[in-house]
Amino acid sequence: MRRVIVLLSLVTLGFAEFDKVATTAAPFLKMGVGARATGMGGGFVALADDASALYWNPAGMLNLNKMTISASHNDWLLDITHDYVGIVLPGRPNERIGLSFTALTMDDQPVRTLGDPEGSSGLVYGVMDLSMSAAYARQITDRLSMGITGRYIQLTAFNESASTLALDVGSILRTGFYGLRIGMALSNFGGDIQFSGRDLILKADIDDTIDGNYSNDVDLRTETWPLPLMIRIGVSMDIMGSGEALIQSQSNRLTMAIDAEHPNDGPEHLNLGVEYAIREMVYFRGGYRHNYDQETWTLGTGINLDIHGLGQVKLDVSAKPMDVFGNTTILSVEFSK
Repeated sequence: MRRVIVLLSLVTLGFAEFDKVATTAAPFLKMGVGARATGMGGGFVALADDASALYWNPAGMLNLNKMTISASHNDWLLDITHDYVGIVLPGRPNERIGLSFTALTMDDQPVRTLGDPEGSSGLVYGVMDLSMSAAYARQITDRLSMGITGRYIQLTAFNESASTLALDVGSILRTGFYGLRIGMALSNFGGDIQFSGRDLILKADIDDTIDGNYSNDVDLRTETWPLPLMIRIGVSMDIMGSGEALIQSQSNRLTMAIDAEHPNDGPEHLNLGVEYAIREMVYFRGGYRHNYDQETWTLGTGINLDIHGLGQVKLDVSAKPMDVFGNTTILSVEFSK
């Protein structure tokens, strides 16, 4: 009987789900960019038709026929800011090239040690996580587009830093069924990351049983950590609008999107988003995020201004309640010409 209980316990543990939060480095790579996408709850992998496509799905750059520059600013939690800048350059008719820069920063913090836990010495340190990317997208057929992004990632905390390289691969398939689009993206596929720096080099006596030894440099090694690998699969459709939309309208558009996310450091997520456009000038957005700890609903709005002779400017804002942490706000501006 005892053996049966032990066997059942092992089988139960084998099928149990374990929380993998905090088992990867550079979690800022999972933070969505662009007020439009975040206002739609992050359901954007199949839509991805602005300059934030370099983050969501590089294949989406084929949706842009003009030079497009986008910048977004995210006032996140605890005085942490998240900023993104992306540019898409039209090449040949079936090709696009993009560049992007992402940074996570925070205010200077006092240096705290065991001898000075309050940080009263006056010394401060800064933290910055950044990502620099270059992307290429190509139209494979009249319905299938694919893209790839190469990314350099660097984390910096005081005198220590870590860096690595990563790849994103994405595709978008236009089915021809009432404008239904299917998007897939693999993000942050790259090497492990490990901190190093001068504060990890100490003096130590390698054998204190012998008198007169000189202290040697000792390099304290930190653990290596994988990147937050993410697999996204989603669909989007124009329920109302022109072209292949389900309900024809020349002045209004209603777009719906659904994404399923599978990260390597947490449970699966489901992101649902909707966007209502009036004459492609004023936009209202909403989203629902399922299976997150602190996130559920998102809201957003935007306006598209046609500056004659200069190009188009889009201004977007989104808000994402974070439960006990309050609201986060993302502002975006996009210029195309």
